[in-house]
Amino acid sequence: MARKSKFRHISAQQEIKLKIYKTGAYVRLSVLDGHKESSDSIENQEAMLRAYIANDPSLSLHCVYTDNGETGVNFVRDDFERLLDDIRMGNVDCVIVKDLSRFGRNYIEAGEYLEKVFPFMGVRFISINDGYDSLDPSTLDSLTIHLKNLVNDIYARDISQKICPVLRGKQERGEFIGAWAAYGYLKDPKDKHRLIVDEETAPIVRDIFRWRLSGMSYQNIARELNRRDIPSPSRYRFETGMVKDKRFANTVWKIAVIKSMLSNEVYLGHMVQGRKQAALWKGQEQTYIPKEQWIVVKDTHEAIVADSLFSSVQQLNEQMTSAYYEKQTRFTEVVNTENILKGLVCCGDCGTNLVRYKNVRENKHKIPKFHVWYSYICPVHATDTDRCSFISIPETELLETVFGVIQSQLMTALDMEKLIQSTANQSTVLSQKQKIKQRIEQTRGQLDRVARLRESLCDDYLDRLMDEKDYLYAQNRYKEQETELAALLSELSAQEQSIIETRTEENPWLRTLLPFREDLALTRKMALELVDQIIVHSKTNLTVNLRFEDEYRRLQESLLFRVEVAVNE
Repeated sequence: MARKSKFRHISAQQEIKLKIYKTGAYVRLSVLDGHKESSDSIENQEAMLRAYIANDPSLSLHCVYTDNGETGVNFVRDDFERLLDDIRMGNVDCVIVKDLSRFGRNYIEAGEYLEKVFPFMGVRFISINDGYDSLDPSTLDSLTIHLKNLVNDIYARDISQKICPVLRGKQERGEFIGAWAAYGYLKDPKDKHRLIVDEETAPIVRDIFRWRLSGMSYQNIARELNRRDIPSPSRYRFETGMVKDKRFANTVWKIAVIKSMLSNEVYLGHMVQGRKQAALWKGQEQTYIPKEQWIVVKDTHEAIVADSLFSSVQQLNEQMTSAYYEKQTRFTEVVNTENILKGLVCCGDCGTNLVRYKNVRENKHKIPKFHVWYSYICPVHATDTDRCSFISIPETELLETVFGVIQSQLMTALDMEKLIQSTANQSTVLSQKQKIKQRIEQTRGQLDRVARLRESLCDDYLDRLMDEKDYLYAQNRYKEQETELAALLSELSAQEQSIIETRTEENPWLRTLLPFREDLALTRKMALELVDQIIVHSKTNLTVNLRFEDEYRRLQESLLFRVEVAVNE
């Protein structure tokens, strides 16, 4: 008896509304490519990405993220981190790059992002030149991606092995190989390996050395420069067009910059290089090198600071450093306490992270011998009072306020836990659970059936129960049905998980908060797990943002609904 085709008529799909993806365009220029004119320039990459986005109605550009002069062998890059932050906040759900090598040359880490991190976060990924779009199943050839990433990784290591000896040879000959000349100098337009004096900024360098010799502290020097509105090195490079990243448009003078300049022998006319070292081909990441191993070549360019002035400043620095450490030895018996809120507190005026500062006062003829207290200060205010008005806040006040907020949340959580336990078996809740469970089982059955039918098409075609045209049509339609059913199954599973999290004690907010119900004081573990950010506007005005606020609101709304249902029943 002749076998009948299992192919059935499949009705036409209803029109599906096009999803618009909030797209982050990522461009990167490596250190090695930084001075080459090529199709990989920042401008060319950005133009290509903008053109692609403009021609794709499903893409809407949110922001362009640029890492200029950054390595591709790891993902510790400023703008890549900013891109990840925007993804976490829901501002970006699609990432587009020119090709995979611009994304990264380390195939293990790149593969982690493409196959685990981005899919988990629901992020679409497009690599134009590689013809890859994670939304298109036909491009999901992970083997090809791995091979390309492996080639990029091998290429990066090969280039590293070849170029490291070349660069070191240039350093030993006194040729400048850095991206930016030290403040006070420029790279010679005729020879980029030679430094020339920048007549605009060199006088400022001399002023900094003179001020230091007169007894001014690093902090007061930075304050004076900021008071005069003299552009910091980063801001100067931005204003002169050397860098285009707008993040540097308003950077100010900082203590660390002043301190580094005042000990830099480049101002004596000596080329100082090799302070950091990396050898990718050996698997050696970038590390700081001891001063005695730096590569110093004397008299390679014109000096800005006289030997006598430079030497006097070094002597003064050593004296002040010795005096500081001598003073510190008096406090050796003072025990440091844990920085519970490290990295969580920011300034409400300028947005900078506050730093913890230890204050010590000697109690003469008293026990304990020293009085120790901590406060949080804004580093921007320390060097630029015009830019930030915030001064400080005692740590005790911060800890007390934050713990009070968490205690209030704990009381709410305990009440919600009781309410969940009392309403968990309501008929409405049980009915919803059962309905979702049944729909999931039905959808899985439909998905299995469609998959089997699609697999059987090949036999039907070989048995000549359908022609090639019908075979291809049916194959495509079954694929479409599978995609629809898979999407529906995902949506139903999400609904089931939502019921579990909002109708049971499995809610992430409850699960994270309740283990701390017995704690009598704020701990580092509690702060890290529960606090998202603390914004200090003044000593009496704080904003404490807790984690899992969305989960808390969903649970609150769900419980209010359940109380109403219970009353009606």
